[in-house]
Amino acid sequence: MAPTRQQASVTPAALGKVVYADEAAESMLRDRVGELYAPTEVAWEQVKHNDSRTVYRGSIDGQLIYLKHFHSRSPLHRFMRRLGSSDAMREMRFSRHLQDRGVPTAEALAATCANGVEWLATRAVAPAMPADAWHAQQLALGQAGQKRIDRVIAELGRMVGRMHAAGIIHSDLHCGNVMVRTDGDPDGPVKLVLMDLHRASMRRKLSRGARSKNLAQLLHDRYYITTRAQQIRFLKHYLKASGAAGSIRGWQMLIEHFAQMHSRRQHNQRDRRVFRDGKYFSRIRLPGAWRGCVVLASKRHMAGSVGASCEFTVEQWQAALADPPSLLESDGAVVYKEGKSSRVIRRKITVGQRELDVFVKQTIQKRRWKLLLDCLRPARPTRAFSLGHSLLTRRIATALPLAALERRVGPVLLDSILITEAVDAQRMDTFLETWLGETPNGDSPLTVNQRRLLGREVLWQLGRLLQRLHDYRFAHRDLKATNLLVRWSPGQSPEIVLVDLDGLSRRMMMTARCRFQGLMRLNVSLLKCPAVNRAGRLRMLMGYLRRIGTGRVAFKPYWRTLEQWSGKKLRQQIRVRRRAQKAVRRPNQ
Repeated sequence: MAPTRQQASVTPAALGKVVYADEAAESMLRDRVGELYAPTEVAWEQVKHNDSRTVYRGSIDGQLIYLKHFHSRSPLHRFMRRLGSSDAMREMRFSRHLQDRGVPTAEALAATCANGVEWLATRAVAPAMPADAWHAQQLALGQAGQKRIDRVIAELGRMVGRMHAAGIIHSDLHCGNVMVRTDGDPDGPVKLVLMDLHRASMRRKLSRGARSKNLAQLLHDRYYITTRAQQIRFLKHYLKASGAAGSIRGWQMLIEHFAQMHSRRQHNQRDRRVFRDGKYFSRIRLPGAWRGCVVLASKRHMAGSVGASCEFTVEQWQAALADPPSLLESDGAVVYKEGKSSRVIRRKITVGQRELDVFVKQTIQKRRWKLLLDCLRPARPTRAFSLGHSLLTRRIATALPLAALERRVGPVLLDSILITEAVDAQRMDTFLETWLGETPNGDSPLTVNQRRLLGREVLWQLGRLLQRLHDYRFAHRDLKATNLLVRWSPGQSPEIVLVDLDGLSRRMMMTARCRFQGLMRLNVSLLKCPAVNRAGRLRMLMGYLRRIGTGRVAFKPYWRTLEQWSGKKLRQQIRVRRRAQKAVRRPNQ
């Protein structure tokens, strides 16, 4: 192969500072170092890019190679490079250290840190899948997938136990950094590979707190999609492999405590990104004094979203939103709601090359005294945009907020618009009547047993949804069946999607009264659904009260209080409606 322009410019001094893993790696890479310094010159594929590193994929002598270029400009990283310490060298050193102690890692071939260039070349782990994607794939396979998940959890516990026994802490330990080999028998031995060791560190002695904090990172995004039995199985194999002392129950309580702290810190960090320019969000300026924020990409693909799988640019959004008032025109659109406080239109918009089915919601301020408050706070669409992405970050399904726009003259808010992706699903009340209700002719598409199982699952999920909202300190003052959608197809588990986030708010502390108000609103809404009986509403309450590993729940005091509060709410609604009827009644009636 003819030498590239970059190969010709590499000096012998720079070549001499490349550290090879062994003689075989040196023999394979020595004549191709120029490609590793400048992979774009030979059309290597870029796999990932962020502010700190870029990952490329290419082939050398038939071997698939991953190349990681580190380019963080933080003062700490630049200072450490001057001292001869680098992420590339650290990852190569830890990879070899862990492999010698029985922890499979990506095989490091060569690394360098010289003349402002820092990279690491590793042999590809293929065929393989990240453990989080593999987990989601196996969950869809039913019982056979659950058995494979149990085997992987046991092997993961042994692998992490051996890593801690070697004195290594992985500061970015999550399932995305664990690869599951898929080249063997699906029902045979499990092969896992630990990745991304540049954030690892070695300690002479690992304390119980340090181990628990590291395991809490692993539990962070798996807590709600693994069972208590699976978590205990992981701990059992971890303690045996690591040699750590203590009971499983004690370790479990400590890890869950640190997992809550880690989750809160991670969620708050991601919430702050919404109004910054970055990979996922961007601020935008439009003609006519319109300002706002838009989505460029989404990290969470939930609620059957099409827009979450797309990537947009600021220029594409500026072209699509060049005239915001025209989005509210009824030409080619359907007026979904025309109320005193808002106007909602369903239409299609084209962003780049993608056509999206969206809801456009315009807020109408009906109380003049709130105009003063709007001068001091973000507009309602902006708050709903932020809260919607906060819910998606916490894996609570909601319609994807795409853009939030507001127009001000000085501090005075003149107009505001929220654009969310449309979700093809039935409203909760319609879904319950369609699939659970008795038809006059008795020709229901589901059998009696199927209706009973589907109803139990939906109402249980409804209670769990409210539990997670309250656990994350969110309160919804307008939580009812019409603001909940159900996505379901035969053979799959139903998914409840929360929409209309105007009534959603954050709380510093969730009091018992606030929790009961949310339960009461749901219970009153279900009372208006003839397909839901008393047992169904109790099922919703049990879904809210039960937690992993709680055992029996004394639900009767909660049920009696819930019935009392629901009765008061119904009587209040009747009085309000009667007053409204009297106000509009004609004099001659």
